[in-house]
Amino acid sequence: MKESERLIIIPDVHGRDFWRETVEINAGEEYIFLGDYLDPYDDEGITDAEAFGGLQDIIRFKQEHPDKVTLLWGNHDLHYLYPELMGSRYDFENAERNAHLFWDNQTLFQMAYETVAGGKRFFFTHAGIGMQWILKSFSVLLEQAITAELLNDLTGYPPFMSALEDILSVYRGGNKRYGSMIWADVHEHVEQKNRIPGVVQVFGHTQMDGPLSFSGQWYCLDCRRNFALDRKSGRISDLSRGEALT
Repeated sequence: MKESERLIIIPDVHGRDFWRETVEINAGEEYIFLGDYLDPYDDEGITDAEAFGGLQDIIRFKQEHPDKVTLLWGNHDLHYLYPELMGSRYDFENAERNAHLFWDNQTLFQMAYETVAGGKRFFFTHAGIGMQWILKSFSVLLEQAITAELLNDLTGYPPFMSALEDILSVYRGGNKRYGSMIWADVHEHVEQKNRIPGVVQVFGHTQMDGPLSFSGQWYCLDCRRNFALDRKSGRISDLSRGEALT
């Protein structure tokens, strides 16, 4: 199937419905969700039931367009499958229901996605993958080229899942210097030594008021808005404002 000219990027959902209008307006494009579909924020007035219904709709959207939709795992998704990854706002009351939905549809989700746009290699994960986390927690990953396919194949592999348990870095009140690729804080990616060479990373996870980019080397987009990657130019644009990020 021919790739569409744009890849629509939908950051952390957490029960919100901002993604619905976007997929309607941009029908026929390709879409990537950056993870975290459940566990709404307390101050946003979204119920756990509403978030669950939204996840069901996202799964249905993926099933209807299997070659057009990519769903990434987030920490608020994987912690229902692997309780050792448990973090904030875990829905204890509905944990079994949530886990069943994820287990039943686990083949629809993946850890990473990559594509080439504007001559650059773009790498999508939930929180960004840091070189220092790899070196300190899963150095075997460096024995071969780091690809999205490899990371997806590692999902469920016990040593890899144990490495994902690096949950709270010092930026989030923990004692770890670097968080894992589903937990890393955006501040960790500022360090040059923590970047993966040869790729432009795109991730969410760290909630912000607006998108943040760093010299075109990475983009953190968790700000309740939708974005698009132009495959020809390699530019990422804010769909709500119709302007490219710098």
